[in-house]
Amino acid sequence: MGITQVLEYVLLFVLGASLGSFYNVLIYRLPRNMSIVVPSSHCPACGRSIRWFHNIPILSYLLLRGKCAYCGTRISIRYPLVELASGLLAVLCRVRFEDYMTGFVFFVFFSILLVASLIDWDTFLLPDSLTLGGLAFGLISSVFRRDFSLYDSLLGALVGGFSFLLIYLYYTKLRKMEGLGFGDVKLMAFIGSVAGIWGVAYAVFLGSLLGLLYALPIIIKNRTLQFAVPYGPFLSIGVFLGTFLDIKSFFL
Repeated sequence: MGITQVLEYVLLFVLGASLGSFYNVLIYRLPRNMSIVVPSSHCPACGRSIRWFHNIPILSYLLLRGKCAYCGTRISIRYPLVELASGLLAVLCRVRFEDYMTGFVFFVFFSILLVASLIDWDTFLLPDSLTLGGLAFGLISSVFRRDFSLYDSLLGALVGGFSFLLIYLYYTKLRKMEGLGFGDVKLMAFIGSVAGIWGVAYAVFLGSLLGLLYALPIIIKNRTLQFAVPYGPFLSIGVFLGTFLDIKSFFL
């Protein structure tokens, strides 16, 4: 690995981590229907605006020892972890995909999934601005990709969205219960529009397996099936693992 490539990866990590700081804003504000522009970043406890040198991704958290610089309130470890994840994601997409356009598309794809998953985990909501906005991004970006076509994008979106729509209707219309949120239907359409049919398969099978592994200890401990688990994060992790491990190569 040459010095030029190392510098490229460092630059991508810094850029990704900086975007991760913005993702933290989205995760906090979108489910609260707050503007993502105003007010500027501030401490939720004391309301003081965060100066730029207190808002350097990852580094500021470490230097401030995880506390607000003004009131000393503890800052969630999630903030630097999201920044770290976004930085690593930028590097991973560059390493995994030789084509710059494809790498960019998947970086945006997984960034949206990261934000949507954490919102879903906190609130059991998947904002339309992320799922439907992501679906539009997937369809439009497919026109510019070498590895993917608009047909692939439309087919993936239809397979992902329609299959989960049937599950949603089964629970709501026949069993009269919400076993699956409609946000998951839109999320699967988004996943299919970017990652195609294989992405849908990764999300469903790996996501379901991961969800079961998470839920099983809870079922055993509480001896009940009456609890809710957000499905979005597991679907997202499933398509992430399937894509980066390139599982389809084992079958083709």
